[in-house]
Amino acid sequence: MKSLVRFSFWKQIILALVFYFVCSSIGILLSPDGIAKLAVQEGREFQYWDAIHYVNLGLHPHCQAFYPLWSQVIRLFAPENSVVGLRYAFLLSNFLFVLSLPIVLFVLRKVIKSESLSFITLILYVINPNSIFHSIGYTESLFSLWAIISVVALLFSNSVFWNSILAVSVILMSVSRPSLVQLLFAALAAITSVFLGSHLGSETHSQNREWKKYTIPTGLIAICAMAGYSIYGIYCLLSTGNFLAPFQAQVEWGRTLQFRPLFLLFPRSLLNDLHGLYFPFILLFLVVVLIYFHAKHKQILLYVPKYPLLSITLFYPPIAILIYSIRSWQLGKAAKLTPQYVTPTIAQLQTNYVFFFCLSICIANAAIGFLAASHYLYSLARFVFATPFFFIAFGVVTDHLDNPKTRQFLYGCLLVSGLGLVEQWYRWGNNHWVG
Repeated sequence: MKSLVRFSFWKQIILALVFYFVCSSIGILLSPDGIAKLAVQEGREFQYWDAIHYVNLGLHPHCQAFYPLWSQVIRLFAPENSVVGLRYAFLLSNFLFVLSLPIVLFVLRKVIKSESLSFITLILYVINPNSIFHSIGYTESLFSLWAIISVVALLFSNSVFWNSILAVSVILMSVSRPSLVQLLFAALAAITSVFLGSHLGSETHSQNREWKKYTIPTGLIAICAMAGYSIYGIYCLLSTGNFLAPFQAQVEWGRTLQFRPLFLLFPRSLLNDLHGLYFPFILLFLVVVLIYFHAKHKQILLYVPKYPLLSITLFYPPIAILIYSIRSWQLGKAAKLTPQYVTPTIAQLQTNYVFFFCLSICIANAAIGFLAASHYLYSLARFVFATPFFFIAFGVVTDHLDNPKTRQFLYGCLLVSGLGLVEQWYRWGNNHWVG
């Protein structure tokens, strides 16, 4: 892997795409009907896939749970034919996915000091099992393009030009798919986190005011998220008499707010949905603990598994949490945990608005997916892992915890992700549910 990171920027992009192509091709080739399905792409074969619904929405616009921007983009290329529209949806989604990757790598190199870790994070994003949605005509590619552009804008938020770009990208996200609640929550959570972090252990007046430079971006995100939804909401009001009709459509699908604790153990869907539920909160918990102990200048008793294979328990997060907690308690009671200070660089996360914004988006999606699920954790992993937000936050944290064991864990994630992507394409080729 060390030799691979010496590749140039564009060679790293190409190599990540090669990995994606290999995993996808293996899954398609292993599937008995995969090649035929990919070649024919008749509308009748995709009736229960969202791709055909987006095509039909472009041909026959009406207010519903699906948001309109992707449908209207497809309609530009195939205004009268659903089969042709479906093929263009496939081509366009792949094109936009490839188009966004240089921007993703640019962001990763900006927020991650280690070039090798930024490259590993890029590959994790490209070959994670939910990256299949960037290729099968869904909204993920279009939404991810606006998402990563918005992150670039946040990196240069002291510029009027980039604040304008931020405003436009947030509006476009809001008409691409349901994201109003997530964007509002993430903007508020990010500036609150930076505000608290600015005052946690800060000794200078300039550090205490760090949060103030993010007030304009936060306000822009909130206002433009509402403006973006309003574009669709007004159309729904004029056509159905209900400004909140897209939310009502979700209720008609059976998605109602309710606490269902059994979903914490049994997602009744793909296991990856359970990962989407747990991983953002695990990452948040880890960061909060590390920041707290560093700010208080306290040593932390942190249990790090000696055997990399123990990471396999993360396949089922509840078991991983149980094993880790019991083992930490046992070793702590036996005084076999070595106290150590948190790496000083972790303090940089206290005022990292981009980090908290990206992580908060994932937390909002996970919480909504859990609380609004009806009979199973419907597509939760897709909303968490099929956009770059989680991987930006994850990459930032691993950069501050970079050591041989972290690298071993990441290499294991690469292997598991690649196998998961192969399985997803195999399932897709067999007309099985992929999320």
